[in-house]
Amino acid sequence: MKPALIEIGVESLPARFIAPALAQMEELARELLLENRLECGGLRTFGTPMRLALFIAEAAEKSASAVREVTGPPARNLKDASGSLTPQALGFARSQGVKPEDLVVVSLPKGDFLAARKELPGEAASKVFCRVFPEIVKRLQFPKSLEWEESRFRFGRPIRTLLGLYGKQTLRFEIAGVRSSNKTLGLGALGRKPLAVSSPERYAKVLRAACVIADVEERRQTLLKTLDAAAKRSLGALDKDAELLETVLFLTEHPVAVLCRFDKGHLELPKALLSVVLKTQLRFFPLLGKDGGLVPEFIGVRDGVSEGQREVQEGYERVLQARLSDARFFFARAKAATLEAKRGTLSGLGFQKDLGHMLDKSNRVLGLTKYLCESLRQDSVLDEEAAKAIARLAYCDLVCEVVREFPELQGTMGGVYARAEGLGERVALGLEEFYFPAQAKGPLPTHTEACVVSLAGKVDTLAALFSGGFKPTGSEDPFALRRIGTGVVRILLEKQVRLSVRDLIKTGLLILSGGPGPLLEEKAALVAELEDFLWQRAESLFLDMGYKADEIRSVREGGLDDLAASRPLGDGPGIGIAIGHADE
Repeated sequence: MKPALIEIGVESLPARFIAPALAQMEELARELLLENRLECGGLRTFGTPMRLALFIAEAAEKSASAVREVTGPPARNLKDASGSLTPQALGFARSQGVKPEDLVVVSLPKGDFLAARKELPGEAASKVFCRVFPEIVKRLQFPKSLEWEESRFRFGRPIRTLLGLYGKQTLRFEIAGVRSSNKTLGLGALGRKPLAVSSPERYAKVLRAACVIADVEERRQTLLKTLDAAAKRSLGALDKDAELLETVLFLTEHPVAVLCRFDKGHLELPKALLSVVLKTQLRFFPLLGKDGGLVPEFIGVRDGVSEGQREVQEGYERVLQARLSDARFFFARAKAATLEAKRGTLSGLGFQKDLGHMLDKSNRVLGLTKYLCESLRQDSVLDEEAAKAIARLAYCDLVCEVVREFPELQGTMGGVYARAEGLGERVALGLEEFYFPAQAKGPLPTHTEACVVSLAGKVDTLAALFSGGFKPTGSEDPFALRRIGTGVVRILLEKQVRLSVRDLIKTGLLILSGGPGPLLEEKAALVAELEDFLWQRAESLFLDMGYKADEIRSVREGGLDDLAASRPLGDGPGIGIAIGHADE
């Protein structure tokens, strides 16, 4: 048994491509080596922005021999009336590379058939790997792929080097005009010097000596250690954002933390805005004070050794200063006009093709909010004026330059502007949480008024996009309608909003059609479709809660309406669902 190794050297891959590609490499290797009857074990991956590698600790020197049986035409076609082999039998034998007299008859459930038995001798492992390794590269899938050479081979980024080893033997193969060798490349900051790898076991050590930490977990620990060391020299505590840590992990080959500072005057900006500039735009780590607010320091992570640290620090500080200066300018300009004054400009912002602009949508959400307020008066303590104010202003921050620059702050900035105007905490929090839940299992809006307006916005989006033909299909859901539908169901269930789902859908479609009156016949079919769509979201939630499929089916058979009512589903945590329809 000997070790084997393949490395794909590439131009810098996006961070989000790397972990999935490494998982694919390991899965493909197991599948292809099994197909080729080569015993192996101890698979391990290495990955950085510049390389994807697979190490196989043990691989047999030869694949196992096997006998393959291929069935052909029915046995009656072996010989003709004169006893001579038929053209069908001769052709089958020729296609399988066996002598006609070596054909056998096998009995299958459908009858007797001719079969060719071929002995497949074992192959040298090096020959197997020269076939399997290129196949692994060709089968890797990325969210986006590029073409860069004449053969039009597609990959996540252009391939620049290929390394293939079995023991100390260099494996020879070629992909997209790149020939394999026993060489890899070092750290970009040090000139990407070629490095010879004498055997697979030496791969990680050779790279480590050249300041490349190829092992993902080793690099993760190095990143955490260097961040903690920098944070100890700062005024605050490190904001260990898991998503940012994962991104930076796959943006570097040798992470080194750099403690930096910024003008404390920028702390006047909202914390959410500062955090987005630091984390999302620049991949810097904020530092938090004892009160949970930001301190005027941050940590950047460079890729490479610590020489020239002062110059790197100054560069990071200059970049952040420019971004925060822009953010302050945009923020100040947005506060110069009220949210209500911005509402009229929503007419210049499109919602979706053939579905009007955002002012149309804002008016529809306001209409749905009024309907919900009227429907819930008997069962809920509700500040209707606050709910209507939230509905009127929910989309107004979309026309602000801060949100145009940082779309992830939609809703959040609406709350910030509302507080600055003195509109009251209930309205401000409702605007801030309008898009909640942002993820399937994310938090819901806090108070009833915010839930009502969030529900109105989501139902209008579903009604409009389903009416426009923008429905999710299979794995395709470009408008995240499944997540929006889950949000509708969770608000109804977890906030115990007692109303008719069917009537809510009908009202949404009526408002979309232009106002009160009979529901247009072609729209009526959408009621059942949307009801079924929401039921599917509810069913997924119930399954996640641990309810049994037969319990869920028994509820479904009674119909879906009044989701948040008093009848419990099975012995679960008490979320209720009523059976029957409001019009029965």
